[in-house]
Order: sequence, then structure tokens, then C-alpha cells
Amino acid sequence: MIKRFLLAGIVVCMGVPAFSSISLTESTFTEIIRVANVVTAADKAVAPARKNEVFKAPDLVRTGTASRIEMTAPDKTITRVGADTVFTFAPGGRDILLERGSVLFHSPAGAGGGAIKNHGTAAAVLGTTEIGVILPDGSFKILDLEGKVRVTLKNGLSIDLKAGQMIIVSPDGNTFSPLMTFNLGKLVPHLLLVVGFSEPLSSLPLIDAAIQEQNQEIADGKLTDLVSLQTAFFGLDVINRNTDDLSGFLNSFDQTTVRISPVQN
Repeated sequence: MIKRFLLAGIVVCMGVPAFSSISLTESTFTEIIRVANVVTAADKAVAPARKNEVFKAPDLVRTGTASRIEMTAPDKTITRVGADTVFTFAPGGRDILLERGSVLFHSPAGAGGGAIKNHGTAAAVLGTTEIGVILPDGSFKILDLEGKVRVTLKNGLSIDLKAGQMIIVSPDGNTFSPLMTFNLGKLVPHLLLVVGFSEPLSSLPLIDAAIQEQNQEIADGKLTDLVSLQTAFFGLDVINRNTDDLSGFLNSFDQTTVRISPVQN
């Protein structure tokens, strides 16, 4: 259902007062794969990101090709950043400012949530585990992996997503694409933002539960109108991302057998 809200963007609220939330600028680099740099806001100096260092906004984080990082806040909020991404945290708050690339965001229940924004488009997400990615044309693609996601445009329109649903916001931040449903069981095991790290994502049990629930809906014939895997994967970092045709590889995956574990670097 689409509703109207007097909001300029999407604000994430997990049911706790904003003043009790920990700023995401206290997030620490907990894993760095290949190339990641910190660009200082003051003089644009570039230095390698280092594991166990605390990131300080308004500096930028910039990842390289085939690279990714994980950042963890004191409240266990996880931010995972994909390849060729530029982003920062809003100073003193819980907003992720995404300039380009992709981000997975997981805020545990009661941690204060967060928001992902892209320039002036005022598009962001609300929920527990979701992915936001800026597509080549500047539109903003949002995927819900578990829990509920609320996406609100800068004109006040909003829409709620459930696990296994995605939507694309236009580059100007004023319109939604049709709501789309993707096959969680076939998508998630190939997402590098989920399985491409040495430690399992803390919300994997919740994602797996969402997969099992969706698989049951598919088996019962209640869910038949699924987008193609090519549509679901577009813009995301996936295993075998350099393969020109993923269709055979993806179709060989048995959706009834879900094994989610980190890949070896």
C-alpha cells in the first residue's frame, strides 16, 4: 500500500527514541578485502582504510574494483560496502550517504535503525537487512532480504516492502517502479555483500527464515510472479560476476536446499 508521509526522505526507525541511537560514525572497519581508501573531507588526502580503525565522517570511503569492506558499530549495526562504491555517514547520525555503488545495511532490533540516501533524490530504506545500489542511470534499487523496508520519496509517497521484494526509485527521486518479487533462495547465496566475507552476516538466521517462508509460498502456488534472476542481479556484486551468462549457473542452484556460508578469500 502506498501512503503519504510528510518526509523529505526515508528515515529508519526501529521503535526507539532517536536520542538513544549510537551514531554510525563510530563504526569500525572490521574487514577489508582488496582496495579501500579513506578520502579526507578537509584536503582530499587519500589513505588506505585499516582494519580496526574507527571511521570519522565527513570523510569518504572509496572501494576499488572487486573490493568490499565491512564496518561494525558498537550496537552491532553492520554496514557492508560493495565494489566501486563511494559513501560516507552523515555526521552525528545514522544516515548512509551513498554517492555510487552498493551497500548492505543491517540494524539489529532496538539499535535505532538507519537510512540510506543518494544525493538529492531523497530515497532511502527502513528495515533490518536490505541492500541499496545506485544503477548506471542513477536510479536507486532497493532489495529487502528480511524484515520490513519502507521506502519514501522526496514528494512524500512511500511504499512498504517485505522480504523478497524490491523496487527501483527514479533518478530524480520522485517515482517508483512497479513492486517486484525475487527468489530469495536463488539470489542470496550468490550475493557477495552477504557471503563474500570471512565471518557470517549476523542476520543470516533471519534471512534463512525468510527464504524458507518464501519457498513454502512458492511450493503452495501462492507466489508465481517472480522477476528473472538477471533482473534481480542487475547492479549487484555476485559470485562469478565476470561470467557473461549467469543463467545456467544460477538455474543449477536448487532453491529447496539453502546453504549460506562465507566464501573463501
